[in-house]
Amino acid sequence: MYAVEFKNITKKFGNFTANENISFTVKKNSVHCILGENGAGKTTLMKILFGIYKQDSGSIKLFDEEVKFKSPHDAIDKKIGMVHQHFMLIEDFTVLENIILGNEITKGIQIDFVKSKHILNELISKYNLGLNPDNKISEISISEQQKVEILKLLYRNSEILIFDEPTAVLSPVEVADFFKIINTFKADGKTIIFITHKLNEVKEIADRVSVLRKGKLVFETDNTENNLDLNILSNAIIGESAVSNIMHKKTFHDKNETVLSLKNVNFKKNKINLLEDLNLELSKGEIHGICGVEGNGQNEIVDIAIGLEKKFEGEYKHSNKSISLVPDDRLKKGMIKEFSIGENIILKNCESNFISNKLLQKLSADVIERYDVRVSNVKSDLGSLSGGNQQKVIFAREIEAGNEIMIFSHPTRGVDIKASQFIHSKIIEQRNNNKAILLISSDLDELLTLSDKLSVIYNGNILKTFDSSELQSYNKDVVLNLKDTVQTNSLHEAIGKLMIGITQ
Repeated sequence: MYAVEFKNITKKFGNFTANENISFTVKKNSVHCILGENGAGKTTLMKILFGIYKQDSGSIKLFDEEVKFKSPHDAIDKKIGMVHQHFMLIEDFTVLENIILGNEITKGIQIDFVKSKHILNELISKYNLGLNPDNKISEISISEQQKVEILKLLYRNSEILIFDEPTAVLSPVEVADFFKIINTFKADGKTIIFITHKLNEVKEIADRVSVLRKGKLVFETDNTENNLDLNILSNAIIGESAVSNIMHKKTFHDKNETVLSLKNVNFKKNKINLLEDLNLELSKGEIHGICGVEGNGQNEIVDIAIGLEKKFEGEYKHSNKSISLVPDDRLKKGMIKEFSIGENIILKNCESNFISNKLLQKLSADVIERYDVRVSNVKSDLGSLSGGNQQKVIFAREIEAGNEIMIFSHPTRGVDIKASQFIHSKIIEQRNNNKAILLISSDLDELLTLSDKLSVIYNGNILKTFDSSELQSYNKDVVLNLKDTVQTNSLHEAIGKLMIGITQ
């Protein structure tokens, strides 16, 4: 039986067609992956299924029954749940409060927190989610926040679970744990729809794959015995060979001057040690990668480097020049979504006291051309662009600032293959222009491919730094996100162990 049937779904926003005549089915009790570039129409289609948008034409069936949703409440009533790419959580609320919000169990006129907590603890135990219902969202890690979003679906007894880029915020270790959860859902008879850009993950988790390109369904296949041809998939996604030549552009500089250093840095917050005797150096003409499970001190390094945190012990030196930052969360930290491209660019690159519409449009047009930003109108709000195009605009602003030191934190999170390659080429280009680059990522292949030096952080301490000669052992012919098998050489194994604190 089919859990979901899309038939001739079309959705337009003005003159832009997000979905065009899309038809495919999702089998009950399966993992169905949806692939495509940023802006291909994946999230729009899922928002139609979840009742956020209404299709202009076409129909949707759930278990052979046609449905017409006016809002997400209608979808939730039909046991559909969605974990969005950007979490919908209230930071000052506890885990419990976030999960029961809008679906409270009452006892008279009061919320029955005791019963709600009991139900929640049973779900946490069953799915081995390891959460404390009393913790505030602001106190837990990104991966734990994702588990809270998953619990919201389970608390509402959702049977069709939609995940939009669920592994974009997870380390390799956390991805493995997440896939165990997905397999448990499948064993419980649930249906999972999984939007992703990472082809290795598709090969590992999918039962069937649908590929969207420019709003149209262009390819479908079953994943029988994990026999997917990832090159065929990548070609279907972007319509051309996705093989990256990035390593051919990589040229190494001789040892240059150190422009940023942290020596014996200790940092506490709420009496918790977040950085402990941390030592780190960054030099011109190098990419220094930071690898670790998220929440082990990466954000604190960035905050100290850019001056947001000053109450730390130890020594911090830098070249007394401004630092460019592409932050880990583009929506919260990197842009004003209601502003245009030009307005977002000029936030950091204003050389005049007078800002005209003509200047803003010129800035927008220049960035659109040189950074391959896909947009229907130069005056469009940045929030209306796809994630990959938003990221390109933020990159453009930080690069055009011309700073000597650049920090890129999770630069390709939630970004498709083609945009990732473009961003990687820009990072390499800046390093070759003798910039000092600190690269923080949860994508180990990304770090190994780009880094001249790679430090592994655990519990706020750098456990080991691999120099360029040690990184040479990594297979430089690897194509990001396209390898048929997971790299299992000794370097990967050594880094993987260090990421979880194993030093022997």
